[in-house]
Amino acid sequence: MADGPIAEQLEPAAPPTSWLPAFDWKAAIILVLGVALLTIVHYHPDPLNLDARYRLFSWQALNFVLLFIVPVLAIKFVFRERLSDYGLRLGEWRVWGKWLLLFLVVFIPVAAIASRLPEFARYYPRYRPMLLNHWLIFASMGGWLVYFCAWEFFFRGFMLFGLGKRIGALAIFVQMIPFVMAHFPKPELESWAAIIAGVALGLMAWRCKSFVGPWLLHWLAATAMDLFVVFWPLHPR
Repeated sequence: MADGPIAEQLEPAAPPTSWLPAFDWKAAIILVLGVALLTIVHYHPDPLNLDARYRLFSWQALNFVLLFIVPVLAIKFVFRERLSDYGLRLGEWRVWGKWLLLFLVVFIPVAAIASRLPEFARYYPRYRPMLLNHWLIFASMGGWLVYFCAWEFFFRGFMLFGLGKRIGALAIFVQMIPFVMAHFPKPELESWAAIIAGVALGLMAWRCKSFVGPWLLHWLAATAMDLFVVFWPLHPR
């Protein structure tokens, strides 16, 4: 009978102890919960069946509950981990402050050009009453501030840092995938741009250990698009 290394090669492999492969249950919860929450907010744009003037705000509130409150509860009471480990902190604000200014310098001209495209002019602003009453832009900005807090914490906090604990910086690209898919109802060009934005915002949050910079940047970028479409319309209203 063979002995030594050859014998070890000839020995039959031990049968698996379970049909279920070993995996990180926390990462699995983040991925499954993430898909479930995004599915709910996509298919329920009018959760309270309100008048058209308030419908968008109810959807933004739903996003805040599902994409911010639910992940916070999962982190605290299921994972029993610190919220600061998931980017819910100020982080290196001097660094993300510089990134924010740099990205805005690049994005504002891009938003100005995009607002001249018919598909963007038709889609924006999402809060249509502000086209008739420009003062409503402040209400819209407040609603989107809350919305993007939830949106950015979900992608650049909960998913990024939660998965980052398991797969490292590769999580930047993993969280980019559902982020881009969430843009599919929007103009095609914006979905393509979301690939770049998803990686850039992920890098920003990862480097600065905070979702705050991406939150403010995303909100300011969306506000700029609304302002261009409303006050510099493609067709005079």
